Amino acid sequence: MEEVDRLFECFKCGFSPPQSAFRERKRRKSKLKHGSSPSPSGILSPGSAGKIHEIPTHLQLSIEKSDSPSVRKNRRKQFSPIVFYGSPHGVPPKRPSSLLQLLHQIRVDLTEQNKFSLRKEIWATFPRQDEAIKFAKGHEHVHVFSYQDHFNGQRRFLVSTYKYFWQRYKNMDSKFRHHYEVIQEGLPCHLYFDLEFNRRVNIDNNEDEMIDLLLSIIFKAFHEKYSIQGNLDWIVELDSSTEEKFSRHLIIRIPKAAFKDNSHAGAFVAEICSRILIERQSDGRFDKLFVKKDSSSTTSSSQLFVDTAVYSRNRCFRLALSSKAGKSSVLLPTGRFKCKDMLCEEDMFMASLICNMDIDCEKLLVCKMELDCVKTLHFGTEVNHNFATNCVASQEFPLSACTSDLTTTYFLGKSPFPALDKFVESIASIGNVSGVTSVQFYA
Repeated sequence: MEEVDRLFECFKCGFSPPQSAFRERKRRKSKLKHGSSPSPSGILSPGSAGKIHEIPTHLQLSIEKSDSPSVRKNRRKQFSPIVFYGSPHGVPPKRPSSLLQLLHQIRVDLTEQNKFSLRKEIWATFPRQDEAIKFAKGHEHVHVFSYQDHFNGQRRFLVSTYKYFWQRYKNMDSKFRHHYEVIQEGLPCHLYFDLEFNRRVNIDNNEDEMIDLLLSIIFKAFHEKYSIQGNLDWIVELDSSTEEKFSRHLIIRIPKAAFKDNSHAGAFVAEICSRILIERQSDGRFDKLFVKKDSSSTTSSSQLFVDTAVYSRNRCFRLALSSKAGKSSVLLPTGRFKCKDMLCEEDMFMASLICNMDIDCEKLLVCKMELDCVKTLHFGTEVNHNFATNCVASQEFPLSACTSDLTTTYFLGKSPFPALDKFVESIASIGNVSGVTSVQFYA
């Protein structure tokens, strides 16, 4: 902003001439004041008293040449330092008006942006998602949400901080809350699930038992792939079921860790679904996780009750305490797991936000395809390079946290050689205490 102001003032008022221009002018005035002027020898000068000296022949020829047409023509091409450098009184030189207008517009835009950035209570709405995301990238500590008009269902997008959003959200009439969190591409997120099925077609399904079985598979994968011991207190469970449809959201908040972005979370969920399909062949308990889509579906055509389509780019995921436009079922905490002891509604809401990172988030979980084999998933843990900055600067996760320096990234987890892991664990085991391997390598 300071550079723009400096350029604008220079173009507006004209550039000041250098000090050499002032010195040249003072020198000339001083010479004229003392009555001296540069002249060749033999020409009248003060003190000559009218005496005329004979002019040497070579000087006479030189003077005659100076009055020749070619010399006069060249003399006309010369101009004084004042003309070259500009007037010492700051007369503005010629300048393109379009450039001045551009600098003026830049100053206005930057001034408005700075004023907006200083405001803690940001609430900006947009008709398009890309406009909202672009605005959010230019401001710190803000996040993108979406909402539907209560009457026509039209979707719009808004940008605000978590705190100010909650202040306005909690005071809304509950029937007008149709709000969604935009899970931005490239931003760290917690693991989340959308679980649903038709209740009338699957009347014998025990819903809580299904979720508990699913969690056991998830925690087993956490331990095997990331050496993380799962805990039920990490889980925020929200429900908006009706008589016709079962619908729940699970948000798993791993302490000091999160997935690198929702594409990595989606790849991990795909791994969970693949495990369930394999386990189903040998363990009949996993049949409980499969549901019929409609009354005409057979057992062989049943599908998992996990919706795998919610991990797309910039996905909108319904917020706690909201309902869909035209629907009456509100997404509310079930009172199980993490929400069991939560008495504060704001704490529950903040814990349910998928992109709301804790200040002590140190690691980003990675789950991606191996480059040399597209059918093989790679699991690992990246260091969150913004962890130290977060602890000092802010309690909200910055937008730049999605970037990582691959040259200084390390991965943590099981090695690619299970037989070697088993051998090392057998050596490390003492008595009833089992050894555990954890491999760290740099990429």
